[in-house]
Amino acid sequence: MIPPNWNGPFPGQAHVDNHNEAHSGAYVGQQVGAHYGDTTIHHDRRTYHINHGDRPERKYEVARNFLSGGTPREAEQILRQLWDDAHVSTEIAYHYLLSMVSDRSFHDLDGALLRSINSVRKMCVSRSRDAWSEAVDVAWRLMRSVHSEVAGEPGNNDIEDVLDAYGKLPEARQDEIAQHLGMILSGVVQERLDAEHSHRVVTERMKSARVSRAWKFFEPEPAQPLLYPPPPARAGQGNVGGVVVGGAVVLLGVVTALVNATATSILIDILLGFPFLAGAGYLIYRHGGAREAVKLRNAVKRREVAPPQYPVVPRSPGHWVSTAFVEEVHRLVDSSFSAVRPHVAGDWPGYTAGVRAHLKQRFVDQYGNAQVPANSINWLIRWHAQHIAAGWRDNMLARNQIPVEPRDNHLFQIGVAAGALGLLALLFGSGFMPPLFVGVGGFFAARGALRIKGGQELHVILRHDAQRLHEAENHAYQEWCGVLADRPSDGEMAHWLAMDKAYLKDNVIKRANLSARNLVTHVVMTEGARGALRARVLHGPPRFSRYVVQVFLLTLSGVRETRIELDFLTGVAWDERRHLFRYDALASASVTERGLRATRGEGPQAEEVERLRSRAFHLTLVNGRDISVVAENFRNQQDDSVEDESELFDVALQTSGIDAALPILEAVAAEGADWIARDQERREQWSRDWYE
Repeated sequence: MIPPNWNGPFPGQAHVDNHNEAHSGAYVGQQVGAHYGDTTIHHDRRTYHINHGDRPERKYEVARNFLSGGTPREAEQILRQLWDDAHVSTEIAYHYLLSMVSDRSFHDLDGALLRSINSVRKMCVSRSRDAWSEAVDVAWRLMRSVHSEVAGEPGNNDIEDVLDAYGKLPEARQDEIAQHLGMILSGVVQERLDAEHSHRVVTERMKSARVSRAWKFFEPEPAQPLLYPPPPARAGQGNVGGVVVGGAVVLLGVVTALVNATATSILIDILLGFPFLAGAGYLIYRHGGAREAVKLRNAVKRREVAPPQYPVVPRSPGHWVSTAFVEEVHRLVDSSFSAVRPHVAGDWPGYTAGVRAHLKQRFVDQYGNAQVPANSINWLIRWHAQHIAAGWRDNMLARNQIPVEPRDNHLFQIGVAAGALGLLALLFGSGFMPPLFVGVGGFFAARGALRIKGGQELHVILRHDAQRLHEAENHAYQEWCGVLADRPSDGEMAHWLAMDKAYLKDNVIKRANLSARNLVTHVVMTEGARGALRARVLHGPPRFSRYVVQVFLLTLSGVRETRIELDFLTGVAWDERRHLFRYDALASASVTERGLRATRGEGPQAEEVERLRSRAFHLTLVNGRDISVVAENFRNQQDDSVEDESELFDVALQTSGIDAALPILEAVAAEGADWIARDQERREQWSRDWYE
């Protein structure tokens, strides 16, 4: 079950202030893959993975996932292959068109891409009219309107008709077209489309219960709780020796009584002494063992919560358990207990020192070789922490004891009394020596037997305790799985982020007293904020719980750069920082890449291979300010080894917006004040290419 003081999935998560400042006036921008906190990898191989021999329907499903997930180049590659293999339909054509234009500006649409776009349109025209061909037609006409505007063709000004057709499309198609054509549309077309779409962006970004669901994406698949069995009971050699020696002494006392017996003594011994002693032995052994087991159990529980004598060092215990796993378990235990500390005066760290040490050892022992990441048991750690926090006011740890059963206590006392009566009868019947031997031997034999019996029954009690705890943990596991049942898909996460980017861009434009027609183009980039949680689907792009969003608005007069921090879990944006500069204020620019490019194979089989690990772009202004965009591979030691490092870098670039932004920023840096003129020339060339 969820503990009663449950206060959200990430209790105590501090506000993150991500100012990546460097020295000497440098201003560091995007650093994809740097400074994230907990990492979660969802091993859902159906989202982005294609097996050899998969049917076209399966490949199309993965391509759509890539497109909705914000990695259109992977989608384009798959859809192009389907297209070349004649697996075509108006639905595939629509998504193929979006994959080609997504995250590309108008001058990226060269001759080959334009020919592919034309072939998509012609195929849809040749087929029967349906909802998908209608969407293709609207996207085509929007691009035609931009072309007409660039080419100065007033006769083709059908923007009203296009927007009317756009408004009749399903809302999902409207969102997709507005999102994927965002860098191509400009001027009047962009302004009118924004007017149609912006009012929906405000509501779309918070739809589908985002606030109550988005955090669940950063929760790993919970590991099922394992039974933590108690160690087997072992009878110490001293206890066995006590039973043997004590029993021998008792036997000696009995033999002594019988050897020196008289008729009267035998009568007293047989009728009173020996029966009382035999009954005492049974009662003491039977009920004293249960009594001893309870005492031992309580002693075990006290040791579990007692502060350790020495600091607990996070070190591998061997058996293929990595030190990194142990360190992560220790960190999760300490952070969970720190996060749930009740607002009650007292020494919480001291109170929980023992139980934290016990849980650290327990989870390392249980899950160290279970091939699960440490954060998969974080839900279980949090559950224990919150359960203990709920009982702090009542001092639950100190009261985690069970009483001896009254029946066992009473019958044990009766047994002791019966033993005393038996010894007294033996004293009257046989003299001093037999009861002395029987009493001393019986004491040591009983003590050893009780410890052996108590240890055996202790194992039963501890096993029952472990089973009861396991049932409670399993119930909590089922509850937690129910909480995570509506975890958002990677596509939903991408959609929310796309709406956030559109919302923040529109907001920056409004507050700058600009309109879409004032913009030459724009660039929106995102990075994970320092300390943000990170999660992703296997082979998919990273998602962060907090972002830094960087917006570049390129106008005729200069560049407006805005950085905004975004709490993705709530949609709240704060700490906006703006900077404006003219094109002639650019002093220098540089691009640094780490990785390799090579040609693999020979002859017709030769292919170009590109494996990049990082790409850094530095834009320096004449006032010494340095605007840097640094994209790094986000792989770390927790990432799955089956993933290709270069592919991970590619998806990081695409979803961050850097892949689309760098060519524009490089052109601005290289051409400076002439960029506007050069950009107009490129637009005119694109307009001419439209007909080729």
